[in-house]
Amino acid sequence: MNSQEFIEMNKKGWNDLIKANKPFSNTILPEYGPFLKRNEDDINILNNVKGAKILDMGCGEGGSLEYLYNKGALEIWGIDISEEQIKKAKSKFPQFKDNFIVGPMESEINIPNNYFDYIISIFSIGYTSDLYKTLLNANKYLKEDGSLVISWTHPFYYCLGVVDDKVVVSKSYFDENSEIITKGPDKVNLAQKNLMISTIINTATEAGFYVEKMYEEETIMKDDVNGYKSNFWKKEKTINCPSTIIIKFRKLN
Repeated sequence: MNSQEFIEMNKKGWNDLIKANKPFSNTILPEYGPFLKRNEDDINILNNVKGAKILDMGCGEGGSLEYLYNKGALEIWGIDISEEQIKKAKSKFPQFKDNFIVGPMESEINIPNNYFDYIISIFSIGYTSDLYKTLLNANKYLKEDGSLVISWTHPFYYCLGVVDDKVVVSKSYFDENSEIITKGPDKVNLAQKNLMISTIINTATEAGFYVEKMYEEETIMKDDVNGYKSNFWKKEKTINCPSTIIIKFRKLN
């Protein structure tokens, strides 16, 4: 799958998910990942958002930005590939409607450079077709010494499966090829990449960041959480491996 096919599949997929108006699993702040024991209120990764200018790359309907705005953020911006999600974000924040932009996060977008105190990407970084271009854009948008915070499914968690209640390695950790997953009750197709931790960190370094802190949080997983059952988020797996990785990067001076 080439980059354009990857982008088009995700654009259509996210639009279809929103237009269907059916529930699907989603992660927004203060949560950094599904079923984590601690959230932003506990960890305080974004330690001073009062008066901050914040951009969300892969903002969805603006849920994470709503949380940060309520915590005192001065100005919020969002990029998302889905027109349907951006419509919802704009309706949520009419005062910032011009700050929500439709487009892939890996593309050149008319966003102010050297402007933002924080950029976040909560469970969306794996949906980029080009990690380097995405991180290079983030570096360009951030102020000097600004921070980028990303969360995504832990790369090794993708490799685990459950057979007869036993956890097995069912996929190579080294396999970083694009894959098609399904989301929502209608099994909508989306494209994603499962990248090794070293790939994420080394690519961020090449794009002008250094790692300030990395978190591999404990997961509290039950067989049924508020009626939600999943074949992917399994208790047997989360006992043995963190489900989510969170990395806070700082822009190099």
